[in-house]
Amino acid sequence: MINHFIGVGHLTSSMELKYTNSGSAFGKFSICINDSYKKDNEWINTPHFFNCVMWGKYAESMSKHMTKGRLIGVEGKLTQNPWTDKNDIKHNDYSIVIDNIHLFPKPGACSSTGNTQPENEAPQGEEKSPPGEEGIPF
Repeated sequence: MINHFIGVGHLTSSMELKYTNSGSAFGKFSICINDSYKKDNEWINTPHFFNCVMWGKYAESMSKHMTKGRLIGVEGKLTQNPWTDKNDIKHNDYSIVIDNIHLFPKPGACSSTGNTQPENEAPQGEEKSPPGEEGIPF
């Protein structure tokens, strides 16, 4: 079975970093991904909102970059969280457990060389350092 989600959208709020009782870090956030289609020669935009969670040191290190409105790409798996309310009605909450995040440049951001390369992507012809070598896990 394949369960793989990939999407690009804007953070609806800054990531909320929390810790479990056992001390494991996790970050919660949601993204808005817009879908557009043409109907009667007019473009219709439909926003879709997705709750996301990421775990461990990756969540801790990414939390400072995950600010409201930031354009990000996410990769992970879709999970279902069934629950029953006080009236015995069954519900399902869905969230994406994040494995990888791609940070796109902030609008107007560029380096002193004028390069607008995304923060976590190596310029063409250069390899990205493995996590930990430069203190940034992406």
